[in-house]
Amino acid sequence: MPIRRMGTQGMLWTVLFIILLIVVAPILWVLLGSFKTNTEIFGNPFSLPSSWNWDNLYSAWNLANFKTFIWNSAVTTSSGMLIVLLVACPAGYALSHLKFKGRQLWFYFFLLGMAIPVQSIIIPIFYQLKSMGLVNTLKGVTLVSAALALPFAVFLMRNSFRDVPWEIREAALVDGASEWRLYLTIMLPMAKPGVVTLMVYTFMQIWNDFMLPLVLLVNNDKFTVALGLYSLNQEYSTQYGIVFGGTLISMVPSIIIYVLFQRHFISGMASGSVK
Repeated sequence: MPIRRMGTQGMLWTVLFIILLIVVAPILWVLLGSFKTNTEIFGNPFSLPSSWNWDNLYSAWNLANFKTFIWNSAVTTSSGMLIVLLVACPAGYALSHLKFKGRQLWFYFFLLGMAIPVQSIIIPIFYQLKSMGLVNTLKGVTLVSAALALPFAVFLMRNSFRDVPWEIREAALVDGASEWRLYLTIMLPMAKPGVVTLMVYTFMQIWNDFMLPLVLLVNNDKFTVALGLYSLNQEYSTQYGIVFGGTLISMVPSIIIYVLFQRHFISGMASGSVK
């Protein structure tokens, strides 16, 4: 192997190792801090706890009402995912395989939605929900979260369906399959990597969202995980073990979802980004 190539690879591995440390260090700090006292956290942040103390997790779960935050996030996230899947999958299929007037114009409308930052429309959204009586409700957060996720979701599913060969669709139509049967039994299963990618992306976006709950929710019993973690930090600002415990609890669902679906997520992102 040439010396220049070995030097390039060595530099690449060094950069990747530094990036790995930057990503892993905060997670490791939170994980270890969840089982430590304040003294241990400040004394040696990355050392193992002298004794694995589960009181921080217990306090975050019960005393800080974190079980309510988890439930609220589970409701908004699962409902938002369902709405996005029911809308984005048929829309992506229609934009990729059906020919109708204004198809490209509709696609450009979805692309425009990706270009609009939520910060620029959050105030109109608040007043619109207020007029509908949906402020300080999980339903309002769910509807807005799903709407904000739809532009990218439709874009992703359109590209995923475009990866399915046209010949399969034509053969099914020749055999007498209806459009809905073709979509449900053939095209949708073949776009499975894109669907799984969409599920993981939507889960991460809604579960970790902080701005919408901050603007739309008022009562503590309606808080989601991200907003509940913020309130936990305010209430227990000097008890870092409890704050780390709440942070660890909020991370677990995201880690589980990604570990379970990482293979499909990576392949779906690759297939949905080449066209």
